[in-house]
Formats: sequence, structure tokens, C-alpha cells
Amino acid sequence: MPSILEKIVINRKNIIITIITLILIIFIIFLVLKIYVYIRDSVDVSTAIHGVIIEENTVFYRSPKESKWKDIRKFDLGEYVYVLETKLDKNGKEWYKVKAKDRVGYVLKEKVDYFKFSNEDKNVLMSDVSKFNIIYKHFNNAGEYAAFLLNSNINYAYIRIAGRGYGNEGKLYVDPNYKMFVEACEYLKLPYGFYYIDEAISSEELNEEVEFISKMLDENKSYLCVLPLVIDVENHDGEGRADKIWEDRSVLVSELVNRFKEKNIETLIYSNAKTANEYLYNIDSKFWVAYYTLENNIPNYWYTDTNQEEVKNLEFMNKIVAWQFTEKGAGEEINKPVDISLVKNNYFKKFVK
Repeated sequence: MPSILEKIVINRKNIIITIITLILIIFIIFLVLKIYVYIRDSVDVSTAIHGVIIEENTVFYRSPKESKWKDIRKFDLGEYVYVLETKLDKNGKEWYKVKAKDRVGYVLKEKVDYFKFSNEDKNVLMSDVSKFNIIYKHFNNAGEYAAFLLNSNINYAYIRIAGRGYGNEGKLYVDPNYKMFVEACEYLKLPYGFYYIDEAISSEELNEEVEFISKMLDENKSYLCVLPLVIDVENHDGEGRADKIWEDRSVLVSELVNRFKEKNIETLIYSNAKTANEYLYNIDSKFWVAYYTLENNIPNYWYTDTNQEEVKNLEFMNKIVAWQFTEKGAGEEINKPVDISLVKNNYFKKFVK
């Protein structure tokens, strides 16, 4: 007959074995659940719609039903989700079944959007961005920019890829944030193009710009990067190294356009409307002009309907295909202080494949 001490030892062993067995059972259950969730949520997203969360604190649910017991987590503005299918709940509400990272769940349809290209022959909106949109915290990441594009009904985007410095040396530089904006456009499948700041003051510098920019374009080829290269030709309030040679600027920029044409690179000239009318309008090119209205909304008219002196220049007006009408957004319609343009879709859409 076992002694009391032996009984205690036996009981302790049994307790340890029981505990180990329970731990193993719990681990196996956890592992099985993980495998089940992995298999359940392993869906092919190659043909899924590229959606973006367009409202902060959007709830991600396990099933198409609003319930605090059924939520997975909350989404931040701009998170990427792959839209798999649409569901209707018993109350008639529309839901998207989506995959986000490694989970599949449901989001109310109005909280998600995706890019829908407008092929109509009408004026549409275009965004242009650079490192300054990051510096001034208009956008903190690619997702936020993607959400902005969707919420603002933008059809095209231009991204600053490079430029030439204003100083005497006039060094060429690459915009440090251009890839972030490219990511947003690529994810949305939104057509975009690049622009750069021209400050060349000699033919030698024109060659340097053409080689530098051509290389950048080759390194960033994409079936979505289809819009003409934009040459940004501006007056920089006396700070630009080319600000004092405006009488010669037309010749230089015309030569620049031809150099790019020799490389089969189509271009567009961006400039202030008044400056372009005074110095650049006779260049054989289409134009994107900046003239900021005092109205705090999206114009329902074209630039030629303004009362500016330059609209009398019919030769110039016939070359304008894009009008940057604000650098401060457009009230509630576009509530970020950013550059927005109205563009002729019948010109731009021909570049979209």
C-alpha cells in the first residue's frame, strides 16, 4: 500500500500530466483555428477590384452585419482592400466582401471606393503633387493620397519627378517623394504622368535635362504612366536662375520640346497663363496654364470664359488643354489646400491604353 508521500508524488504527476494534456489540447485547437482561418481567408485577389477605405474608423466585420461582437478591427483612411463581391443584408444594406492583408471580412459599401475612369468627352479633374504635399502634411502616405483621389473624383494625376535648382549651379535633382504618389496611382490603376521644373539657360543645359529626364522616364516605365511629360516653365519671383532671360525663354523651351520629340517623348508646357501668353504661346506645343479664380468651388466653365487679357489671344487659347484653377482646393468639394486642374478629357484620354 503506497504511503502518503507516494500518493502525493503520484497525484502531482497526474496533475502535471493533466495540465500538459490541457495545454496540448488548447494548442491543437488554436492551431486548427489558425489553419481554418488561413484556408478560409486564402482567396485569389488577382482579379479583385482595388478598393480603398475612404472614411476614417471604418469597421471591418466578420459577417455582413453591424454588430460590436462581430467586428475584426477598424480601418484607417486610405487602407487598401481587395473587393471580392457585393452582398445584401436582410435590411437591404449593401456590403463589400473584402480581403485586407491576411483577413477576409465585410465593409459597408459606402465606406469603400475604387477608381472608375471617365471616358466621356467632357472636362474632368486632374491632381498634381510633389514633395511639398508631404512637407505640408496634405498626405502622409500613398493610401491617403489614393483616398483623396477617389473622394475628389480625380481622373488623372501629374507627379513631379525632378527639377533643376534655382541657384547659380542649377543642379538637377530628383523629387524624394515621387514614388509614394506613383504607388497610389498604380494601385488605383489611375492614368498619370510626370512633370519636372525647367531652369535651363543654355543649349548645353537643355541637353543635360533631356538626358536626365529621359533616363528617369526609362527607369519608371509603366502601362499607367501614359500622359505627356510636362515641362514646368515658371517665373519664380526673381529667385529662378532663368527669371531674367524671358525674352530668350521661348527659343530655349521650343528647342527643349524638339529635343524630347527627337526621343519620341511627347511633351506639354505648364506655365502661368499670363507669362505663357507674353513669352511662350508661339511654341508648337499644347499648354497647361495656371490661373486661380476667386471662387471657392470647381468651375463649371472653361478658362476662355474668364475676363483675363490673354483669352483674347485665340492662337494661344486653342493650345490650352488643361487649366489649374486652384492651389487651395475647392471648398467642400475638394477640402485639402492642393493644386487641382480642369482638363479637356478628349485630349488626355487618347493617351490611355
